[in-house]
Amino acid sequence: MPDDEKILIESITSPHHTERVNKAKYMAMRHALLAALTEGAPGLTVAEANIAILPHLSEIEFPGGARA
Repeated sequence: MPDDEKILIESITSPHHTERVNKAKYMAMRHALLAALTEGAPGLTVAEANIAILPHLSEIEFPGGARA
């Protein structure tokens, strides 16, 4: 997959709002977030999720957690 390949994502908070994003970075972040999520309630706050994803981030896409 080329490094600049883009995919179209749709916002869940703003209906019909779409944006083209880097596919590799999107998939790497998706993988990290799904790995970091806890099962069951109450889940994670955004601040907790930001910390919890760091060990799961791809060093290729997010070296040292940069721009995550």
